[in-house]
Amino acid sequence: MTIEERKISLINWISNLEDEQKINQIEAFRKASMDDLPNEIVELLKISDSEPIEDCIAHSSSRNLLNKK
Repeated sequence: MTIEERKISLINWISNLEDEQKINQIEAFRKASMDDLPNEIVELLKISDSEPIEDCIAHSSSRNLLNKK
């Protein structure tokens, strides 16, 4: 699976999530400082940050991104 497919899969999973406790945990990750985040999340953020802007996918919502599949 490519990184783009993995991101879409993750977005799809989050979009279908109904467990409020899991959603709260995800929101906590988003609000946490870099020191508080798991190493895997920090690595994904670094990979994302290193990509040239022209290689990024512009989207306004996960639904729009999922419809591009």
